[in-house]
Amino acid sequence: MTFPDFPECTSFGEDLDEAVDNAHEALAMFLEDRLQGGELLPDPSKKKVLLAQPENEGKKAINISVEGDGSDFEEFEMVMHVHLLARIEKYCRQYGVSPADFLAAASRLAIKTDIFAA
Repeated sequence: MTFPDFPECTSFGEDLDEAVDNAHEALAMFLEDRLQGGELLPDPSKKKVLLAQPENEGKKAINISVEGDGSDFEEFEMVMHVHLLARIEKYCRQYGVSPADFLAAASRLAIKTDIFAA
């Protein structure tokens, strides 16, 4: 996904749901960084105006709303067996990802495949 108001910020996903999840996270982190650097942000472009431009013919526009001040992310407490946590941490070290990124990816996959459906 691209952000017309911030062309240097991009994200992607294997499907639309993942792309939208990643877009929220990418834009929130991007804006937080810019605001901490003292930059002024432009007014958001209007969806109708963007879609009317010839270069955007056939494209879709999705509203991504973030605060950009750090409040888009929330810490929470979680309890799991120490053995499973150790396996997660080992996997994360092996692939160079954070446990938070691992759990976010696992959560998206669980939702996408509807693993708890009867």
